[in-house]
This record gives sequence, C-alpha cells and structure tokens, in this order.
Amino acid sequence: MKEGDLLHIKGHNDDNTVSTWYCELVGIDEDGQLEVFYLEKTSLCEGFVWSYRTEWDTLSPECVIRSFTPTKETYLATMREFGFHATVEENQFLRVDADIPSHVVVPMVLDSDVESTHEGDSDLNDFIVDDDEANEPFTHAEPTSDFVRDTHKAVNDYNKWVPKSREEARVKSFIDGMAAKYQTSDDNRHFVNGDHVDYLHPKVTQ
Repeated sequence: MKEGDLLHIKGHNDDNTVSTWYCELVGIDEDGQLEVFYLEKTSLCEGFVWSYRTEWDTLSPECVIRSFTPTKETYLATMREFGFHATVEENQFLRVDADIPSHVVVPMVLDSDVESTHEGDSDLNDFIVDDDEANEPFTHAEPTSDFVRDTHKAVNDYNKWVPKSREEARVKSFIDGMAAKYQTSDDNRHFVNGDHVDYLHPKVTQ
C-alpha cells in the first residue's frame, strides 16, 4: 500500500456490527499505523453525498480488506471500482449503488477518465484559447455578425432556463459551476484594470 491508495476497511460500528468503511491512505507513521481520511455520508442532498473528513485518523493495516491504486489516467474508473462516483463538486461523491430518487438534485457525475486533452484530440483546438497563455481579460464581441448575435442570444436565453427534470438540473449545476469558476478568475484580471464585464448579459444588438 502507498499514499493515495483507496481502502476498504473492516469497520466496527457503534451498534457492535461490522461493515465496510471507506478511506484514503495519506501516510504511514513510524509505528506502521496507516494514516487515513475517512469517506463518510453527509447530510447534503438528503444524505446521498459522501465527503472526506477534515481530520485524519490512524488504523492498523490488519483492518484493510482491499486496496485500490488510482492514477491520473484511471482515477474515475478506480473510484467507481472503489464504490463511488466523483462529481463536479470538490469532495462530494455519490455511491455507485445508490438509488437516488428523481426529486433529489445531486452534483453531476464525472463520467470521463480524460484528465486533459492533447493536440489533435479535438476539432476545437484551434478555436479555444487558453486564458492563462493569452493572459488577456475576456471581453464580449461586438454583435456585428449573425454568429455573435445568435451566441449572445443563447447566453441570455440560458439565464431564463428553468430545468424541468433532475438530469436537466444536473446539467445546469455543472454549467453554472464551470461558469462561476472561470468568471471569478477572469473578473480578477478585470479588477486589476479597474473595470468589469457583465458575463451573463451580452449585447444582442449594437
């Protein structure tokens, strides 16, 4: 076993029963005890979300039932084998075998093991500009073409979209989360210049 391994543990519950507990190995102390962060059920989304504890615990290697070794390329698949789906929300996981009711909106599951794209992987490589490399704050294009006007209209229409199903709500949650992440990063660049961009309401007409 090594740091980063995911472990199934023989756990002893308060009612004296034994069940499988889940944790991540983060170290081994000088006495050979395993230092781990337990993955536990939370109260989020009616109890369907699991998260790692904020404090680590120690346990004996004899408690380990099974270990899983994820890599960057196989992390999501290994996590599923471990018993959980990773989601778009940091430190929020869903049980693979959970039967989640349709009325419960949970974070969107990450369903691809691709951590990054490489040259030639996408037809959009020539279209997408890495903001970190460009190092220029975002600005709205002037609505002087049908393409720009249609794009700006789509953004404005999205703001009025009300999801009508759990799956649509997950999609919206994912999009909103990604948008907030990059808007915050770009807004910091504008702040340095003393200006601001209204990302959500681009102009449709001049």
